[in-house]
Amino acid sequence: MIRNQLARRLRQWILDMKIQKKLLVSFLILNLIPLAVIGTLTYQKSRSLIQEKTNAYTTDLLTEVSKNIEFKMKEVKRVYYSLFTNKEIRDALKKANLGFHNQLEYLDEINKIKLLLDGAIIDSEDIQDISLYALNKDVFPSGNVLKSNDLDINDWDVLKENEGNLVWMNTNPEQLTITARSSMFDVGNLKKIGYFELHLKEDALYSVFAQTKLNNEGEMYIINQNGRIISHSNKSLINTTPDYPYITRVLHGPEQDHTSEMMDGINYIITYHAIGNTDWKIVSVIPDAKYSQTSIELKNWMFIIFIICIVVALLIAYFVSNSISKPIRQLSAMMKDVEKDRFDIQFNYNSRNEIGVMSRNFNRMIDRIHHLINTVYQEELLKQQSQLKYLMFQINPHFLFNTLETINWLARMKNVPEVGKLSKALGDLMREGIKGKEYIPLDKELDNVNKYVYIQQYRYGDKITISIDIDTMALPLLVPRFILQPLVENAIIHGMEMKIDQGLIEIRGFFEDDLFNITISDNGNGIEAERLAQIRENLQVTVDDSGMGIGLINVHQRVQLHYGKRFGLQIDSVVGQGTMITLSLPRKDEKRSADSTMK
Repeated sequence: MIRNQLARRLRQWILDMKIQKKLLVSFLILNLIPLAVIGTLTYQKSRSLIQEKTNAYTTDLLTEVSKNIEFKMKEVKRVYYSLFTNKEIRDALKKANLGFHNQLEYLDEINKIKLLLDGAIIDSEDIQDISLYALNKDVFPSGNVLKSNDLDINDWDVLKENEGNLVWMNTNPEQLTITARSSMFDVGNLKKIGYFELHLKEDALYSVFAQTKLNNEGEMYIINQNGRIISHSNKSLINTTPDYPYITRVLHGPEQDHTSEMMDGINYIITYHAIGNTDWKIVSVIPDAKYSQTSIELKNWMFIIFIICIVVALLIAYFVSNSISKPIRQLSAMMKDVEKDRFDIQFNYNSRNEIGVMSRNFNRMIDRIHHLINTVYQEELLKQQSQLKYLMFQINPHFLFNTLETINWLARMKNVPEVGKLSKALGDLMREGIKGKEYIPLDKELDNVNKYVYIQQYRYGDKITISIDIDTMALPLLVPRFILQPLVENAIIHGMEMKIDQGLIEIRGFFEDDLFNITISDNGNGIEAERLAQIRENLQVTVDDSGMGIGLINVHQRVQLHYGKRFGLQIDSVVGQGTMITLSLPRKDEKRSADSTMK
């Protein structure tokens, strides 16, 4: 219900809108909506393409970085294999496993191995040092400082299970080095003879991706299979496990992919790539706003273009709508002058378009109206004056009322009360017929029906009886005068007059939804089907040309004239059983009826 009311109000508001405003709004809508739709779709498609290209670029960049880091790892493997195949190193580890005779022999072997280890890393700035461990935990370090065995029990357990593959450990946050460990075997019998340990500088990895950030607000780092950070620009985060929600997807996802994540109210684009021959992944985290900088610039440019188009469209729409509506406004102003009986005006608009045709027709209409006022109106006025004079000579209805009243008193004086009552009832009916009131209460209309039936019962005697059953709530309702009496008269004349048996007329009134229905039914002879169809067809005529006089057609047309086509009479009849006429009126409450009376 509320939605329908709003729709009606909106429709009425649009209908009441001035022509210039309608043209202006319509022009803007027809231009700006397609422009906005095209611009939005273009921006969305461009943003999608830019984002795809940027994702591909970032993935390619990380692929290149991972290849460079993998190259660093190959350098470490090269050092490892060079030491693995060195006979002097294998012999020294075998001696250590058998046990040195004295400390001097151990130191002598350390010095020989140190020269070999230093020679293996002398050309590499990324490797900090190398250490070899015999199975009995004797240490052979590189450099000038003797190193004690710093491997704990867990480290030894891991090395004992190692089968020769290079294992990368967590980054040492204090020394900023990454430890690589592996087992060493005798080439001849492939028996384990010791262990290899190398410390790679963390900066060796960081320097590879430090210069490849896409923007200053993003970050790039390397994590291992446990989610611990191996290399990062923020050294305090090294060897820590970040609590970012996307870490799990990175660790368990494919070798390379990109995703998005909302953190602290900011959307980030996360791209990662696996580093070959390791369990590491390099991760790039960039804010979406910076990531889509090109899209933002495109959006700004499109917004500026849209504003310019709005301004241009607004100016064009104003001039076009004004050029169309201005002559219409002038014509409307002249029409208002015509309402003030000014017929000496002319609207001059030199154009062949619709407004020009309208202006010429308006001028001809003014001339025609002026002619009608000066000729036809004067003739009609003379006719009305003649008719009025004719009516003045007709019998005064009050003379007839007074005569009927005299007959009433004379009948009483002569002791014939029935004649007096009949004349009194007839006088009341005629008095009601000339009253100026358009509507009367339903109970008053029923009173007129009773008076009419009272008169007819003197003619037909006990042959006719009437039964009235009206909802008491409906008695105060206003109805047009003499709306029931013709229907009762029709029932008596056409239904009862030729009937031999006792006749009964029933009048019922009841509410049904938003209607108040009154039925007048009789048990007369009924109406033949062909005649009934003709009567129903005659009820649809708009003027009283059906030959039915003031009967059904009069009542039907009066009801529709007052209330609309929805209301009026409906006739149903069966030959030999009777006829029922249903009168449908709008439902009104007492307050509304009272207001109508006051008006």
